[in-house]
Amino acid sequence: MIAINRIWEELKQTKSNIICIQRYTDKRRSWLRWHNGLIIFFSAGGALTSLINHWFAVGAVTIITIISLIKSVLPTFVQSEQEIIELDHLMDFYSKYLNSLEQLWYNFFHEYITEEEMMKQLFLLKEQECDKYSILNKGIRAISQKDQEEIDRQCTEYTNRVYFQKQ
Repeated sequence: MIAINRIWEELKQTKSNIICIQRYTDKRRSWLRWHNGLIIFFSAGGALTSLINHWFAVGAVTIITIISLIKSVLPTFVQSEQEIIELDHLMDFYSKYLNSLEQLWYNFFHEYITEEEMMKQLFLLKEQECDKYSILNKGIRAISQKDQEEIDRQCTEYTNRVYFQKQ
């Protein structure tokens, strides 16, 4: 195993994880905002229009019930705020992890550490990451092919910009 290739793959995977979590939580928060916004809109609308016509209130209550049932029956459709917060903590971890990997790569590239020292440090870092995959798999339920392609594109763009283009 060539140590620098191992670091390189870890850097790319970590950056992909960060981008994936970021895109996923943005979309899920958007769904959550829409869900909560619809409940507020129909609650207020039903309450205000109940004075004019009780059928408006019945319609609003029915819509609120349907929206609430969707959230109860299909938790993958609208994730809870707590699950999204767990993903935020995971993104914080991966950001620190990426920084540590980049520091490790920099130290090896400039020959401040040997290949053996780098691998020891890498394995210590990897131990910290091992239990994070289950959280990632639990929190991110599905990624579309389109999203995966965009994640790959952004990761490649970042890699090229940071590691290959000189100013």
